[in-house]
Amino acid sequence: MKHVLLVVLVCSTVFSGAALAAHSGHGNIGVGVALGAPIGLSGKFWIFNRSAIDAVLGWDFQYQRFAFQGGYLYHFPIENVSKGYLAGYAGVGGLLKLSPPSDERPDASIIFSGRLPIGLEYIYKPISFFAEIDPLLDFHPNLYFDFAGGVGFRFYF
Repeated sequence: MKHVLLVVLVCSTVFSGAALAAHSGHGNIGVGVALGAPIGLSGKFWIFNRSAIDAVLGWDFQYQRFAFQGGYLYHFPIENVSKGYLAGYAGVGGLLKLSPPSDERPDASIIFSGRLPIGLEYIYKPISFFAEIDPLLDFHPNLYFDFAGGVGFRFYF
């Protein structure tokens, strides 16, 4: 019985997010490209009308590492936009960087950072454009403060 209730709860959350996102004038799943640090494939899933989960899988050219970042975003819609949907957003998430072994680094290395993305997204269905800056706090292997961010676009469906 507990499993049935869990499935019902998860399904209702996912489908209510899809319904709310669709009501806001755009789809609930966006797929595209992020250009910056890292550069790669970008995805976004709207959970509720103002909440979404985003992720980027790509490459960080500055440090020559594979990168995966993800996080939760809360949107602040900007009113009086004549066409489309414009919102600022802020969130919390993580960034994982992996470097393969090389001549300079015989062992693969891992960097894990916490991130606080702050950005702006304009959605003119089915396309969106976004720009963000991410203050980072590296937790592993050393404590270090850094910045990342970039621009990009997504197609919503």
